Amino acid sequence: MLLEGRVALVTGASRGIGAAVARAFAREGATLVLCARSDAVDGVAAELTTPERPARAMRGDVTDVTFSRDLVASVRKEHGRLDVLVNNAGILRQGLIGMTSPETMRELLSVNVFALMVLTQYATRAMERSPSPSVVNLTSIAGTQGAEGLAAYSASKAAIVGYTLASAKELAPKGIRVNAIAPGLIDTDMVRDVTAAWKERRVPHIRMGRVGTPEDVAGVAVFLASDLARYVTGQVIGVDGGMTP
Repeated sequence: MLLEGRVALVTGASRGIGAAVARAFAREGATLVLCARSDAVDGVAAELTTPERPARAMRGDVTDVTFSRDLVASVRKEHGRLDVLVNNAGILRQGLIGMTSPETMRELLSVNVFALMVLTQYATRAMERSPSPSVVNLTSIAGTQGAEGLAAYSASKAAIVGYTLASAKELAPKGIRVNAIAPGLIDTDMVRDVTAAWKERRVPHIRMGRVGTPEDVAGVAVFLASDLARYVTGQVIGVDGGMTP
Protein backbone atom coordinates (compact mmCIF):
# COMPACT_ATOMS: atom_id res chain seq x y z
CA MET A 1 0.00 0.00 0.00
CA LEU A 2 1.37 3.36 -1.07
CA LEU A 3 0.64 5.22 2.18
CA GLU A 4 1.18 2.45 4.71
CA GLY A 5 2.21 3.84 8.09
CA ARG A 6 1.72 7.49 7.17
CA VAL A 7 -0.30 9.97 9.17
CA ALA A 8 -2.47 12.18 6.96
CA LEU A 9 -4.58 15.22 7.81
CA VAL A 10 -7.35 16.01 5.32
CA THR A 11 -9.44 19.16 5.63
CA GLY A 12 -12.91 19.57 4.19
CA ALA A 13 -13.27 15.81 4.52
CA SER A 14 -17.01 15.56 5.16
CA ARG A 15 -18.03 15.33 1.50
CA GLY A 16 -16.95 15.66 -2.13
CA ILE A 17 -13.27 15.67 -2.97
CA GLY A 18 -12.17 15.64 0.67
CA ALA A 19 -14.17 12.52 1.49
CA ALA A 20 -12.95 10.83 -1.70
CA VAL A 21 -9.33 11.62 -0.80
CA ALA A 22 -9.90 10.21 2.69
CA ARG A 23 -11.29 6.96 1.27
CA ALA A 24 -8.44 6.63 -1.24
CA PHE A 25 -5.85 7.27 1.48
CA ALA A 26 -7.49 4.68 3.73
CA ARG A 27 -7.30 2.07 0.97
CA GLU A 28 -3.60 2.81 0.68
CA GLY A 29 -2.97 2.30 4.40
CA ALA A 30 -2.85 5.85 5.80
CA THR A 31 -3.77 6.70 9.36
CA LEU A 32 -6.29 9.51 9.03
CA VAL A 33 -7.26 12.66 10.87
CA LEU A 34 -10.25 14.23 9.13
CA CYS A 35 -11.36 17.80 9.64
CA ALA A 36 -14.52 19.66 8.64
CA ARG A 37 -17.11 22.04 10.02
CA SER A 38 -19.97 19.62 9.37
CA ASP A 39 -20.73 16.73 11.68
CA ALA A 40 -20.90 14.57 8.53
CA VAL A 41 -17.15 14.15 8.95
CA ASP A 42 -17.88 11.87 11.92
CA GLY A 43 -19.62 9.45 9.58
CA VAL A 44 -16.71 9.44 7.12
CA ALA A 45 -14.27 8.71 9.95
CA ALA A 46 -16.47 5.91 11.29
CA GLU A 47 -16.71 4.40 7.81
CA LEU A 48 -12.94 4.33 7.42
CA THR A 49 -11.99 3.17 10.92
CA THR A 50 -10.50 -0.30 11.23
CA PRO A 51 -9.05 -2.08 14.27
CA GLU A 52 -5.57 -1.56 12.82
CA ARG A 53 -6.06 2.04 11.70
CA PRO A 54 -8.64 4.19 13.43
CA ALA A 55 -9.67 7.34 11.59
CA ARG A 56 -10.33 10.34 13.81
CA ALA A 57 -12.67 13.23 13.06
CA MET A 58 -12.16 16.73 14.39
CA ARG A 59 -14.90 19.28 13.83
CA GLY A 60 -13.97 22.92 13.57
CA ASP A 61 -13.35 25.93 11.36
CA VAL A 62 -9.88 26.20 9.84
CA THR A 63 -10.27 29.96 9.56
CA ASP A 64 -9.97 29.96 13.37
CA VAL A 65 -6.23 30.19 14.00
CA THR A 66 -6.55 28.65 17.46
CA PHE A 67 -8.42 25.65 16.08
CA SER A 68 -5.79 25.08 13.36
CA ARG A 69 -2.99 25.29 15.91
CA ASP A 70 -4.73 22.89 18.28
CA LEU A 71 -5.61 20.53 15.42
CA VAL A 72 -1.97 20.05 14.45
CA ALA A 73 -0.88 19.89 18.11
CA SER A 74 -3.40 17.09 18.66
CA VAL A 75 -2.08 15.12 15.69
CA ARG A 76 1.49 15.62 16.87
CA LYS A 77 0.65 14.53 20.43
CA GLU A 78 -1.18 11.40 19.30
CA HIS A 79 1.12 10.28 16.48
CA GLY A 80 4.41 12.09 17.09
CA ARG A 81 4.48 13.56 13.59
CA LEU A 82 2.48 14.45 10.51
CA ASP A 83 3.38 13.01 7.11
CA VAL A 84 0.74 14.37 4.74
CA LEU A 85 -1.46 17.47 4.74
CA VAL A 86 -4.26 17.80 2.19
CA ASN A 87 -5.56 21.37 2.17
CA ASN A 88 -8.96 20.73 0.63
CA ALA A 89 -11.32 22.94 2.66
CA GLY A 90 -12.76 25.65 0.48
CA ILE A 91 -15.86 27.49 -0.67
CA LEU A 92 -17.21 28.65 -4.03
CA ARG A 93 -19.20 31.83 -4.53
CA GLN A 94 -20.51 33.05 -7.87
CA GLY A 95 -20.63 36.72 -8.75
CA LEU A 96 -19.81 39.09 -11.57
CA ILE A 97 -17.09 41.63 -10.82
CA GLY A 98 -19.55 44.45 -10.25
CA MET A 99 -21.94 42.27 -8.25
CA THR A 100 -19.63 40.65 -5.68
CA SER A 101 -19.84 42.18 -2.24
CA PRO A 102 -16.76 43.00 -0.16
CA GLU A 103 -18.06 40.53 2.45
CA THR A 104 -18.05 37.73 -0.12
CA MET A 105 -14.54 38.63 -1.25
CA ARG A 106 -13.30 38.54 2.34
CA GLU A 107 -15.02 35.21 2.96
CA LEU A 108 -13.42 33.62 -0.11
CA LEU A 109 -9.96 34.83 0.81
CA SER A 110 -10.39 33.86 4.47
CA VAL A 111 -11.47 30.27 3.79
CA ASN A 112 -9.60 29.49 0.59
CA VAL A 113 -6.31 31.31 1.23
CA PHE A 114 -5.76 32.52 4.78
CA ALA A 115 -6.85 29.27 6.44
CA LEU A 116 -4.70 27.21 4.08
CA MET A 117 -1.59 29.30 4.77
CA VAL A 118 -2.04 29.24 8.54
CA LEU A 119 -2.63 25.48 8.68
CA THR A 120 0.37 24.87 6.42
CA GLN A 121 2.55 26.89 8.79
CA TYR A 122 1.60 24.73 11.75
CA ALA A 123 1.58 21.45 9.82
CA THR A 124 5.00 21.81 8.23
CA ARG A 125 6.58 22.25 11.65
CA ALA A 126 5.15 18.88 12.65
CA MET A 127 6.35 17.40 9.34
CA GLU A 128 10.00 17.96 10.16
CA ARG A 129 9.97 14.58 11.93
CA SER A 130 8.47 12.79 8.94
CA PRO A 131 10.62 10.67 6.59
CA SER A 132 8.37 11.52 3.59
CA PRO A 133 6.48 14.78 4.19
CA SER A 134 4.06 16.06 1.56
CA VAL A 135 1.59 18.93 1.30
CA VAL A 136 -1.17 18.70 -1.31
CA ASN A 137 -3.16 21.89 -1.92
CA LEU A 138 -6.46 21.95 -3.79
CA THR A 139 -6.70 24.87 -6.17
CA SER A 140 -8.89 24.97 -9.32
CA ILE A 141 -8.79 25.42 -13.06
CA ALA A 142 -10.35 28.79 -12.19
CA GLY A 143 -7.11 29.64 -10.43
CA THR A 144 -4.92 28.71 -13.38
CA GLN A 145 -7.10 29.93 -16.27
CA GLY A 146 -9.75 32.18 -14.73
CA ALA A 147 -13.51 31.73 -15.00
CA GLU A 148 -16.16 34.21 -16.05
CA GLY A 149 -18.59 34.91 -13.24
CA LEU A 150 -16.11 33.63 -10.66
CA ALA A 151 -13.55 36.42 -10.53
CA ALA A 152 -13.20 36.56 -6.74
CA TYR A 153 -13.16 32.77 -6.47
CA SER A 154 -10.59 32.59 -9.28
CA ALA A 155 -8.41 35.11 -7.45
CA SER A 156 -8.51 33.07 -4.25
CA LYS A 157 -7.56 29.88 -6.10
CA ALA A 158 -4.78 31.67 -8.02
CA ALA A 159 -3.35 32.73 -4.67
CA ILE A 160 -3.07 29.04 -3.73
CA VAL A 161 -1.02 28.45 -6.88
CA GLY A 162 1.41 31.21 -5.91
CA TYR A 163 1.64 29.96 -2.34
CA THR A 164 2.29 26.40 -3.54
CA LEU A 165 5.13 27.46 -5.85
CA ALA A 166 6.78 29.67 -3.24
CA SER A 167 6.45 27.26 -0.32
CA ALA A 168 7.77 24.38 -2.44
CA LYS A 169 10.99 26.31 -2.98
CA GLU A 170 11.28 27.33 0.65
CA LEU A 171 10.54 23.90 2.13
CA ALA A 172 12.46 21.71 -0.34
CA PRO A 173 15.71 21.92 1.69
CA LYS A 174 13.77 20.38 4.61
CA GLY A 175 12.56 17.55 2.38
CA ILE A 176 8.95 18.75 2.46
CA ARG A 177 7.26 18.52 -0.93
CA VAL A 178 4.45 20.93 -1.80
CA ASN A 179 2.22 20.44 -4.82
CA ALA A 180 -1.26 21.42 -5.94
CA ILE A 181 -4.13 19.83 -7.81
CA ALA A 182 -6.26 22.04 -10.08
CA PRO A 183 -9.58 20.24 -10.69
CA GLY A 184 -11.83 21.25 -13.54
CA LEU A 185 -15.58 20.68 -13.42
CA ILE A 186 -16.07 17.97 -10.78
CA ASP A 187 -19.40 16.48 -9.70
CA THR A 188 -19.55 17.68 -6.08
CA ASP A 189 -22.16 19.35 -3.90
CA MET A 190 -20.24 22.60 -4.14
CA VAL A 191 -20.34 22.64 -7.95
CA ARG A 192 -24.00 21.58 -7.95
CA ASP A 193 -24.76 24.86 -6.18
CA VAL A 194 -23.53 26.77 -9.25
CA THR A 195 -26.25 27.74 -11.73
CA ALA A 196 -27.16 25.17 -14.37
CA ALA A 197 -26.63 27.70 -17.17
CA TRP A 198 -23.04 28.32 -16.04
CA LYS A 199 -22.25 24.59 -16.04
CA GLU A 200 -23.95 23.95 -19.37
CA ARG A 201 -21.74 26.54 -21.04
CA ARG A 202 -18.61 24.75 -19.82
CA VAL A 203 -19.30 21.07 -20.33
CA PRO A 204 -18.76 21.31 -24.14
CA HIS A 205 -15.23 22.58 -23.40
CA ILE A 206 -14.26 19.32 -21.66
CA ARG A 207 -12.38 17.36 -24.31
CA MET A 208 -12.96 14.00 -22.59
CA GLY A 209 -16.70 14.63 -22.82
CA ARG A 210 -17.70 14.20 -19.19
CA VAL A 211 -17.73 15.95 -15.85
CA GLY A 212 -15.08 14.61 -13.47
CA THR A 213 -15.66 12.69 -10.26
CA PRO A 214 -14.11 13.23 -6.82
CA GLU A 215 -12.33 9.91 -7.27
CA ASP A 216 -10.55 11.29 -10.35
CA VAL A 217 -8.99 13.91 -8.09
CA ALA A 218 -8.33 11.52 -5.19
CA GLY A 219 -6.09 9.31 -7.31
CA VAL A 220 -3.77 12.22 -8.05
CA ALA A 221 -3.70 13.13 -4.35
CA VAL A 222 -2.55 9.59 -3.53
CA PHE A 223 0.22 9.88 -6.09
CA LEU A 224 1.45 13.24 -4.76
CA ALA A 225 1.35 12.01 -1.15
CA SER A 226 3.27 8.83 -1.91
CA ASP A 227 6.88 8.00 -2.71
CA LEU A 228 5.90 7.61 -6.35
CA ALA A 229 6.18 11.42 -6.35
CA ARG A 230 9.26 11.61 -4.14
CA TYR A 231 11.06 13.93 -6.61
CA VAL A 232 7.98 16.00 -7.48
CA THR A 233 7.51 19.39 -5.85
CA GLY A 234 6.25 22.81 -6.87
CA GLN A 235 3.85 21.37 -9.46
CA VAL A 236 0.24 22.24 -10.23
CA ILE A 237 -1.44 19.22 -11.80
CA GLY A 238 -4.66 19.78 -13.72
CA VAL A 239 -7.39 17.18 -13.32
CA ASP A 240 -9.85 18.59 -15.82
CA GLY A 241 -10.44 16.11 -18.65
CA GLY A 242 -8.72 18.43 -21.12
CA MET A 243 -10.99 21.36 -20.27
CA THR A 244 -10.19 24.55 -22.14
CA PRO A 245 -11.02 28.12 -21.08
